[in-house]
Amino acid sequence: MINLPEAFLQRMQALLPVSEYQQFLKSYEEPAQRGIRLNLHKFLELSVMNQENIVSYEGLLRDFGLKSIPDASSVVFRGKQYFREFYLDDDFLNEHALRPGKHPYHEAGLYYMQSPEAMHVVAKLQIRPYDRVIDLCASPGGKATQAADMLSLSQGGFLLANEYIGLRARTLSSNFERMGIRNGAVLNENTERIAERFPEYFTRVIVDAPCSGEGMFRKDPETIRAWSPESVAMCALRQREIVRNAVFMLAPGGRMSYSTCTFEREENEDIVNYILAEFPEMQCIYMKRHWPHQDRGEGHFCAILKKSGEDLFKDRAISAEVMTENSALLSISEEEIRQEADLSVGFTEERKKDQVYLVPDCLPDLRGLKVFRKGILKEEILKNREEPSHAYVHALPPMQTEFPVVNYKKEDPRIDQYLHGLQITVPDGFDGKGFVIVACDGAYLGLGKCAGTQIKNHFPKGLRFL
Repeated sequence: MINLPEAFLQRMQALLPVSEYQQFLKSYEEPAQRGIRLNLHKFLELSVMNQENIVSYEGLLRDFGLKSIPDASSVVFRGKQYFREFYLDDDFLNEHALRPGKHPYHEAGLYYMQSPEAMHVVAKLQIRPYDRVIDLCASPGGKATQAADMLSLSQGGFLLANEYIGLRARTLSSNFERMGIRNGAVLNENTERIAERFPEYFTRVIVDAPCSGEGMFRKDPETIRAWSPESVAMCALRQREIVRNAVFMLAPGGRMSYSTCTFEREENEDIVNYILAEFPEMQCIYMKRHWPHQDRGEGHFCAILKKSGEDLFKDRAISAEVMTENSALLSISEEEIRQEADLSVGFTEERKKDQVYLVPDCLPDLRGLKVFRKGILKEEILKNREEPSHAYVHALPPMQTEFPVVNYKKEDPRIDQYLHGLQITVPDGFDGKGFVIVACDGAYLGLGKCAGTQIKNHFPKGLRFL
């Protein structure tokens, strides 16, 4: 049994009816419910290859025993609906000796491990392919990378993901790279500076506010030690500052989400009421509490608010007939997928010291702001030689021809050896040399350098399995 703070128990007892309070306490005796969100951009690009030995959407659902969460977002391709958000069944995973967080598909960016109730927020925001999206408190990147998967580079949609704390911005940037996001940037800024730079600019704003973290108690004992009534009050003050800036940068007709992983009214409904009182142009169109004793998850609060005025993209807006309760039910063609994957169009090459970036033309001017990562790090100049980056590999489509690809099945021991940083042997019949991409069932893991029958490992040291 988790040792919960007495002050927290008193506050929950005042917040919940007696019968529910007992159910709430009992939920802490149960294991945490986990979730997984698929990277549909990568799955659909793999599917258009029409080749054998390629991981498929259907195969992953079967092998991992996945069931979609209620109201999951989705797209339609070749007449089939592809869902994005799923529950993990730990009994199934244990029976089949699967560890999704230590699986080669995870390192290939095919999915993101995320709490089911947290995935609910972005699904409700109704992000369209061409939206201008900013996530103001983005690390480690769950909601940001979920939003990016709903955007279309070819239609001008982009994402700015901001994180105020530098070390957390590094984690955010790493997840951006692993998921292969091409049309985004990572900022390391104060939200007030961003709002001053972009008044009424973003059509979608995500605020997953720093909070007292009560919904994390079951997963992370450190959050229990850090909790206090004083921390709740401090978080509420900081949340008010962030939402003020969020409303200021939200475009007319735009939508913003406000969410926390805590149960306090002071940090949830009271913040929504503050927005409505301070900004009469804002309307709350959806609000829900996720309790661990009622829903499959750790607990979350979500509100969706809309700003009055004419939509900046009213001429492009998706018709109501294809809007589900959660998101645009888009039909994507094979041609659109190939356009999304073409890195020769819609990018400008920029050099920053010894690094070369591919910057998407759809991004706004970010000069004057602290930019941690902009677009795709293509290569680094080391001692007068050009070395492709790990981030570039993950942004490349599976139909690329720039590098030879050595593809292994996930059961091949060389995949595990590669992820541990070891040198591996080439497949039979392969006679390439120089830089190669090491792939698992068609999904790119990283770089190697081939010499004869051996591939020297270039998988980043910080990402290697121990």
